[in-house]
Amino acid sequence: MAAEPKSRMTGSSDKPRTASAESPADLLRAGDAAPIALVVDDEPFVRRFVSTVLRRQGWSVREAPDATAALAMAKAFPPDLLVTDFEMPLISGVALAEQLRESDEDLPVLLVSGHPEAVHSMRNLHGKTAFRRKPFAAEDLVTSIRSIAHRLPQQPAGATR
Repeated sequence: MAAEPKSRMTGSSDKPRTASAESPADLLRAGDAAPIALVVDDEPFVRRFVSTVLRRQGWSVREAPDATAALAMAKAFPPDLLVTDFEMPLISGVALAEQLRESDEDLPVLLVSGHPEAVHSMRNLHGKTAFRRKPFAAEDLVTSIRSIAHRLPQQPAGATR
């Protein structure tokens, strides 16, 4: 049987998928490495919280305290998902997403912010983009990510859905 073609960025099948009824394990083919999430927030507590939740969901997580560090990290480890604070010093989360989408236009982006008006700045971002207002619960974060991610990690043993 011939193998399905692989995506350049994620190594997953180019075959279309529907996200509705599939579990994370269904979306990740056996043998594939965990997808990479890039978490960018200038608040260490928020960055660690988001990273911990994602790791528990099976993601390989890279953390950056600002957009400049995130851009350098993304060159070495192209992400399958970007979770970024909206308001950061020097480069905003929206500007970061735009720059990363220059090399991967399908990159799913979750913007997080304590400022509800930040959602209006997302209008210029096309593609899979979501907004989550801080503070948020782990379950809300997972729900937002599942709504935009093309590829989800295998559900670790004992993890809750």
